[in-house]
Amino acid sequence: MDLDMIMTSRCHLALVKKDPLRRQVLQVKGCFAGSKAENLLEQGDMILAINKKLVTCFRDIEDACQLLDHSSNDDGKLDLTILRRGNEIELLVGTDVRDGNGAKRAINWCGGILQEPYPAVRALGFLPEEGHGVYVARWCHGSPAHRHGLFALQWIVEVNGKPTPNLDAFVDVTKAIEHGEFVRVRSVHLNGKPRVLTLKQDLHYWPTWELRFDPETAMWRRKVIKSLDSSVL
Repeated sequence: MDLDMIMTSRCHLALVKKDPLRRQVLQVKGCFAGSKAENLLEQGDMILAINKKLVTCFRDIEDACQLLDHSSNDDGKLDLTILRRGNEIELLVGTDVRDGNGAKRAINWCGGILQEPYPAVRALGFLPEEGHGVYVARWCHGSPAHRHGLFALQWIVEVNGKPTPNLDAFVDVTKAIEHGEFVRVRSVHLNGKPRVLTLKQDLHYWPTWELRFDPETAMWRRKVIKSLDSSVL
């Protein structure tokens, strides 16, 4: 954002001197849901300085974060000076380490593809309070998930009244469900609205299986968790 559009602050001249050509500061567009900055930074905040050093470009933020790797202080926090509604505020904001590798595990259950929410979903700024580890990324045509409305853009937070905060808990609950049984699923949509639906498990055409990424071999491995003709693995 152009500095001339910002309400005058005590570091205005210093920012102009640091970057006279672009005359800009960085503005917070949003925070990743579940991040340490989520409840501290607000949309529209303007970042003036980090650890008392002026900030005018993304490289300045990268340099400040890289210094954390060489710091004796291992709390991973940055001292931010921001401009919020015309007032300068000092905030101590924690940082999050993300490897950028994307999804490493996915489960196919009743024709729905379930996984941890990927970064693009977290960037929208919402995660259910009940648990956010079982996100419906997509569904297959003709599957129980399709027929009964378990579509993408929602989280499964309960199965038959049992919480499913993550994929491991979800597998533990669904392994006990047999072929042909009706399953009560409670979900929360990306818009925050809860929903309850019932679907019928079909292990003959839609067995439960899992894909895992093996970082040592850089390959995906598929394992059947439960099917009509096999025992629970």
